[in-house]
Amino acid sequence: MAEEDLLASVRQLVSKVEPSIRAANTVSEAEDMLLHLEETDENFHRYEFVKYLRSKISDSLSTLMDEEIEKSMLESRGKGGGEEEVITTITERIVNSPEYSKLTQSLKEQTKDAVDRLLETFDEDVAKERKILEGSPSPRKTAFPFSDDSSSFDASFNQPDLVFPNQEKFQLIASNLDVSNPLQTRREALRQLCQIPPPDVIVCDQWSNLEQGLMMALADDDEELADKSLQFHAKMFSANSHNVTKDVYSNLAAYLETLFQTHQSKASIPIADGVNTADPTVQRILRKFRLVNEFQLQVPSYWVRYPEKFLDDVIECTLSLLSRNSSVPTGPSGTLTPLHYLALLDPKATWFRKWMHGNYSRTAVLKILEKHRSLIDNSVRFLMDFVSERKSCLDSVSDITEKMKKSKIGEGIRMLFTTKELEYLYFVHSLSIVGALLLYSNGREFFPIKQRDKEVSISDLLVLLITLLSDGGTELSTKAATFDPGNLVTDMLKTLSAFQAVCSACMWKNKIITELTNPLKMYLKGKKIKDATLLHIADILSVMASSQCGRQILLYGEARGRLQHNKTAAVHTIAEFAKKALSRSLPSQCGPLPSRAVIGAYVFICRQLYSNCEGLHILYPYGLHTYIADAWREASRDVERVPTPRPESDGENSSQSSKQESIDAFAWEETLLDNLLNFAGTPKGLLMLQQTGAINECVEYMYVRYAKKLQVSKHEKFGYGTMVTQLAATAPGMVALQSAGFIKAVLAELWSVLECCPDDKRVIRPVATPVDPIDRTAHKSLMTLVNVLSAYPAVYEVIANLPLSNKETYTFREIPDTIPGFIERLIMVDTPGKIHSLFNVEQSQVFGLRVLSILSCCLDSALLLEKQYKIQDMLLQSQQMNRSRRDEGSDEFIIDMPSVERNHVLIRSYIVGGPSERVLPPRQLSDSDQPYPWPLFSQFPVPKQYTPQLTRPSAMKQENELTKFLASGRTEDVNMLWLDKCKKAFCTLLTRKADLATGKVLVDMLERVINTLHKIPDESIFPLKEYSGPDSLLKGHKLPEIQVLGVKMAVRYGQHLKILNNISESTEKLTMLIKQCRHYLKQQQRKTDSELSFLQDDYMGHDWFVSTLFLMMSGNRDKSWNFLHKFSTLVASAYLWLPRLHNSMLVPPQLTVSGIPQLFSTSGHHIELLLQTEVPLVFSAFKMSGYTCSQICQHWLRQCFWNYLDWQDICHYVCVCLLMGTDYQVYVCVAIFKHMQQSILLHAQHKDLQVFLKEEPIRDFHVGNYLEFMQELEQKYRKLVLADMKCITKP
Repeated sequence: MAEEDLLASVRQLVSKVEPSIRAANTVSEAEDMLLHLEETDENFHRYEFVKYLRSKISDSLSTLMDEEIEKSMLESRGKGGGEEEVITTITERIVNSPEYSKLTQSLKEQTKDAVDRLLETFDEDVAKERKILEGSPSPRKTAFPFSDDSSSFDASFNQPDLVFPNQEKFQLIASNLDVSNPLQTRREALRQLCQIPPPDVIVCDQWSNLEQGLMMALADDDEELADKSLQFHAKMFSANSHNVTKDVYSNLAAYLETLFQTHQSKASIPIADGVNTADPTVQRILRKFRLVNEFQLQVPSYWVRYPEKFLDDVIECTLSLLSRNSSVPTGPSGTLTPLHYLALLDPKATWFRKWMHGNYSRTAVLKILEKHRSLIDNSVRFLMDFVSERKSCLDSVSDITEKMKKSKIGEGIRMLFTTKELEYLYFVHSLSIVGALLLYSNGREFFPIKQRDKEVSISDLLVLLITLLSDGGTELSTKAATFDPGNLVTDMLKTLSAFQAVCSACMWKNKIITELTNPLKMYLKGKKIKDATLLHIADILSVMASSQCGRQILLYGEARGRLQHNKTAAVHTIAEFAKKALSRSLPSQCGPLPSRAVIGAYVFICRQLYSNCEGLHILYPYGLHTYIADAWREASRDVERVPTPRPESDGENSSQSSKQESIDAFAWEETLLDNLLNFAGTPKGLLMLQQTGAINECVEYMYVRYAKKLQVSKHEKFGYGTMVTQLAATAPGMVALQSAGFIKAVLAELWSVLECCPDDKRVIRPVATPVDPIDRTAHKSLMTLVNVLSAYPAVYEVIANLPLSNKETYTFREIPDTIPGFIERLIMVDTPGKIHSLFNVEQSQVFGLRVLSILSCCLDSALLLEKQYKIQDMLLQSQQMNRSRRDEGSDEFIIDMPSVERNHVLIRSYIVGGPSERVLPPRQLSDSDQPYPWPLFSQFPVPKQYTPQLTRPSAMKQENELTKFLASGRTEDVNMLWLDKCKKAFCTLLTRKADLATGKVLVDMLERVINTLHKIPDESIFPLKEYSGPDSLLKGHKLPEIQVLGVKMAVRYGQHLKILNNISESTEKLTMLIKQCRHYLKQQQRKTDSELSFLQDDYMGHDWFVSTLFLMMSGNRDKSWNFLHKFSTLVASAYLWLPRLHNSMLVPPQLTVSGIPQLFSTSGHHIELLLQTEVPLVFSAFKMSGYTCSQICQHWLRQCFWNYLDWQDICHYVCVCLLMGTDYQVYVCVAIFKHMQQSILLHAQHKDLQVFLKEEPIRDFHVGNYLEFMQELEQKYRKLVLADMKCITKP
């Protein structure tokens, strides 16, 4: 580097660190700062002097470094020295070398010479600068002249004429800026000041004197002087000193405030004259307001780093300026105020919204705004006056909004703003300020506001603003539409409705909702309303319907009464309008129907409501599903009739018109299909969708969107996961999913995760070998598969009567696309061909066994798999093959993940019992000497370690409240009064001594209760058919294999509970009882015309209720049959005894052929409805997990809680539902969810909620502990729930 270059690099370094050196109090602090410069200065390595040092080191020491590194590597070979030790050794050798000493000596000499030269020339540089400040021309041209475009962060190094300005220079500039000096002197002083970088100005002692001169310069009539002063103010906003920034802004604000001190000042232009921005005076004022506004927009990003006083001072001077002249008239008779100028530059008050966004600044703004309430009062007053006056001048607003697209100031742009335009801009600005204020609770405390002789509340203001919505409809450009009053008010109300707390505080008023829906009521009465108005209202209502608070007011009004029909609620007007628009039955005097966009918008609002249980309950009477389905079929026909556009048709215009018509027709069809699909969001809604006959088309449409990972709607945060799960809970839903290709896609994705990537996926690096059996990549596929295979009717549809191919060989590219194919390839891995076809044999096999374990949690699914594929035999054979020696006498098993998982599945599928009645082995190995202490086996029965010893139920009746009550009355005295007393005695026993509510006590009570209930018309809704079939006839009837396997399982459970003694006799009795029930129910069935496999014959699962009752009756067939015969007449039989209404002629045909059981469509629906209200956290956990509470409840209830509750609690569940009412089935499930809340939330967070609920029993839950909670639910919801459950026989 040349000597001049070294001098320049040292000069640069000194200039850069000069502010830090000045800040140091002592020499030692300055030295310490320089020593740590690399750590504190991000530009350290960019300095030329540092680059110079680096190059010298590289040139002088690079060879020595290479030699030392090579030498150290040779020396450390064979030694265990660490890397840090080697580096330390190399460094020491280099520092102690002659080359290093020579380099440091050379650098010291060169740097010292450069510093000496810098000191010698310092006085010359100062003298030159002083001559410049005194006004003498400089003979040397500036290398980097200051310009408006130059960086405001340039340091003194880039200003050769001003190396280090001292205090004398600033004092001279301040004195030259005095108003008494000649104009040219003031101009030159200001020019020189503008050339000094902000960091140098900050540290000067003359800032207070400079402020006065700058303030006077701003107000000077000389345009050049005022502009230079404004430039300097703009430049100083980049200063790092918060004091200087605050002073600069305060000066600007104070100066602008002086312009409005009198009505005759330059800025106070009469509004009647309009504003001509081409006028130089107006332009100068607008430029100053522009600078103020830009600072307002930027300062929120960094004022949190400054003291609170900075924030308070900035806000104070701003609000003081804007409240100036706020009390003067704002109409044509008034004059322009600061808010008018700010509205010209920032019509939507972006600055205020930014200031109100953060809590830090919002607190200060609202506090200081209390002192300037006139600003808010004036804004509200103007809004009300503007809306009132517009009633007589509606024709001008659209013209004003159209002109707003030309609102920029500058050459070639319109310069004149008329009186009406000024007022309209002021209105927009005021509306934005008030809208931002209403978003926050402290802001809403400014209301009510006193206006003239009355107080204006938030509701009064919003009702008045809503009237602006009716003025839309003029076709405007996109930019102009953003300033349309209807759009502005719509955006404001949508923002207020989007947040729960704000919506509750501002929008939860009947008069607001009434004002919003008035145009709809007028339309229904025959008055034509513009489409634009209807769309504005729909946008607002749609946002309201997306939140819990908004839905409540739409469904029930201001009264907040849940689940009660309120005829005046807005939902009825909306639904009526949507229904009549879809059916083309709106009043004829209104002319043509509203556009499809309008109809679609209101159907979408209804969809937001009926997609959850609460909204569907209110909208159910309107039958919207039939109207939407009919409109969709008509739209489908229209799509087919639309001609295909052809290039040779009548010209380009005709082709474009035909193309647009086709696009519109197709979009309308998809809109209706989308709205129809959302009925599947609830159990009852899914039944309604199935009855429309469009479920297959809806699922095909959903699958296309699901594959693209699209959201359900613009207001939904989640995808279609929950809807897929809801569909997969029913037979018709599963058939639709399979026909749409969903099952095939799930299996293909699963296969790509477990075995191989798809062909079109580029492999960048090898896939990591999984450590866990179900790793993160496979977890999602497992959850998806669990969701779709969770319900027995759905499982039956996809595997019933479908055999396995059992081929000898399988190719690696052969991917299963059906559930039987999945079972064959990943579960029934029992042949060499299947094993050799897998890349990851162990992981894939464990995955398949894990799915099998979850499937086996459903007893019916486990029986179906055993019946068709002999799953247990295969598992036992695989365990036998996994012995260390494969002879029969060997009991040494190889412990690996597949064998451990097989052992778990065998125990789960063979032993029945609640949480304390069986022991399920863990899947994890321990770190102890015995990693897996649980015995493996290869033949039944299972080892005794998995079946804990249970005590035999006592045969003696123990004295308690219930036994005393039962003993006190005669059988013939049983009536409703007796029933009420029995309920009280039973509840007392269950809550105090639940352990005594067992055995013969419960049986005695149930027999008396059933004799009472079947005589009550309100309970006995089904006819009692006589049965006289002899046993000889029954013995000739062969039970389906699933029933046979179920009988064996039930008898094993009874033996384990020590209820049944003689296995063969009990098996025979239970078999005959089930045959008798099937024969009896067969007489009441109809032949259904359905393609569902589940409906082709008798009930295709085991009768778990009959087995439960058989065990409760201690294996007495006659007592069980007598009870069931009378029980079949009760409404409870439809929900507790699932085969009772299978293909039954006692229910409407459309319900029978739907394939959706009442247990799901009614009980499941009400469980979701109550859970959303009573245990909202659990409901949200289900929603986020993509799972539904109705699906797991259907699973529990189908098998009468077998494997989930202990036997005693199962008996209590049956007794509660019979004695207390059928609706207690719903309340028990809600109570279980309340009991499991913490576990559910935890597993929802771990994303394995489905697996947890399926595999884990319901621990520590006892019906008696939650009986009080269930009685509270009864008081709240019985009128709704029980009444709906009894309507099963009605069409």
